[in-house]
Amino acid sequence: MSTSYHGIRSTQSSELQLPSSTPNPVSLQSLNHALLIKLDHNNYILWKTQMENVFFANGFEEFIEGTKPCPSKELPTGEINPEFVQWRCFDRMVLSWLYSTLTPSIMSQIVGHQTSHDAWMALQRIFSASSKARIMQLRLEFQTAKKRADSMLEYILRIKTISDNLAAIGEPIKDRDHILQLLGGLGPEYNSIVASLTAREDDFSLHSVHNILLTHE
Repeated sequence: MSTSYHGIRSTQSSELQLPSSTPNPVSLQSLNHALLIKLDHNNYILWKTQMENVFFANGFEEFIEGTKPCPSKELPTGEINPEFVQWRCFDRMVLSWLYSTLTPSIMSQIVGHQTSHDAWMALQRIFSASSKARIMQLRLEFQTAKKRADSMLEYILRIKTISDNLAAIGEPIKDRDHILQLLGGLGPEYNSIVASLTAREDDFSLHSVHNILLTHE
């Protein structure tokens, strides 16, 4: 009987058959160079998006989802099941990808998990609550941002950084809301320019508002 894992085939026989194509260390090394985002306590959603794309592109999403169950270790004859050997080989490769993107403090929290799915779910449990708290913190920073003594450029960049951080964790700010918050955080000396912008009936971009405010200053 012939079985296939993502185009990689093995044949069941009386002798143990290793996968015809095992993970290539050079390919794995090249992949690790492409995994630029290391998981820390502030970027779980961004990291998760990166990893899901990698797993999907390489055909391994079923391993982290837990929908590719581990085959029995032994055949009815008592021999080692080649499909088990193959499954474990690929699952450990996926697990190594996970570990290669973790900072030491995060890695220490999932040591002991033996499959990629178990490690993936452990990380999800760890960060589900902290991600919600991070979203609330950033939204509050965004909604209460004021220019005060900052230069206009500093103020624009501060709000943009908060907006970018929210987008990175799956909570993007619409341009219209970004513009309203940007204008709402200005001092009374900008009342005339704010009135002029809010009275306009034509649509204007966030970039154009930035330019107008920088020119006004």
